[in-house]
Amino acid sequence: MRADEECPKCHCVHVVPRSARPFAVLPGAPADPVLRAFRLLVLLLWPTTLVWTLPGLHRPGAGLLFAWALVVLFSVSALVLLAAGRAGDRVLPYCLALFTCAAVAGAMAGTYPDRALLVPMFLGVLSGLAALRLSPRATWVQVGVSTVAGFVCIVYAVQDPVVLLVTSVAVAAGIATPALAILRMRAQLDAARDWEHRLARTDTLTGLLNRRGLFEAAADVLGTHRLVDVITLDLDGFKRLNDEHGHAVGDEALRAVGTGLLQLQRPGTGGPTLVARLGGEEFLVMVAAGSLPLDSVAEAVRSAATVSSATGWRTSASVGAVRGRPPEQPEDRQAWLLRQVDVADELMYAAKRSGGDRVMSEVV
Repeated sequence: MRADEECPKCHCVHVVPRSARPFAVLPGAPADPVLRAFRLLVLLLWPTTLVWTLPGLHRPGAGLLFAWALVVLFSVSALVLLAAGRAGDRVLPYCLALFTCAAVAGAMAGTYPDRALLVPMFLGVLSGLAALRLSPRATWVQVGVSTVAGFVCIVYAVQDPVVLLVTSVAVAAGIATPALAILRMRAQLDAARDWEHRLARTDTLTGLLNRRGLFEAAADVLGTHRLVDVITLDLDGFKRLNDEHGHAVGDEALRAVGTGLLQLQRPGTGGPTLVARLGGEEFLVMVAAGSLPLDSVAEAVRSAATVSSATGWRTSASVGAVRGRPPEQPEDRQAWLLRQVDVADELMYAAKRSGGDRVMSEVV
């Protein structure tokens, strides 16, 4: 897994390993505090399984077989989990199942049946771990298995039917409720993370991509198309519009231009389109080039940025456009895109110096 970080100097987005970031959590990796703590718990509990096999602590006959089954199951699952490394999440469901079987075997091998009532507490911990690490479906499978195992332990330890019923309901609720709470918490955290992700990559005024979002979304376009058009535009006389009509009208104009540029998502512009606001009154459009000439695409962008209002204001834009072939190597594409933006900016400023409301383009 990887994460994007924005360079404070060039404002471009660099891709860095998530494991290199502070407080990073890489599922299944040794740096994961949840799984690492559980592995430590396994190391601490593993020797205690041998205690069940000592003379006098298990019932004669079949109890000895249960005790040795406990040792084998717990030992195998502990070894598998400890050796899993980064694949810990893939083997965790099977280890949880083995731990559950080992707990039931230990409860039924003991001399004192009432101690089997302690096993559901351990099963609740296993279900909570499943909710932290596994998918909701796998979690509910573990909750079901733990509930059945807990019921087996209760039947073994409790004789009174009323106590059996009450205890069974309490155990089922005690196993399922923490797992449900953890799953809901995970869902809320995922929703908050997605919302934060969108906010970090979206311009709040226009709803367009910002610079960070552009570089993230550009990877798909650069990796799947042979020719790409990079078009930058700057609104002409925007400061005068703000001075004459106020900043509220200026914001309205920016939103209107953004809405117009988004219409380029429709067929006819050559391919998939990314629209971003780079800051101030400057926008960028990136198009997967098709059969349309670059000048035609750039003119469509200029027309989309030309907005008139019934209140008397009008926008126009100076446009610089460049068409090029992205490099085949993924690690070279971001630098290539930055160079294309620089070339398009130079053309855009040349168009502005020539009077504005026009297009200058170049195929490289």
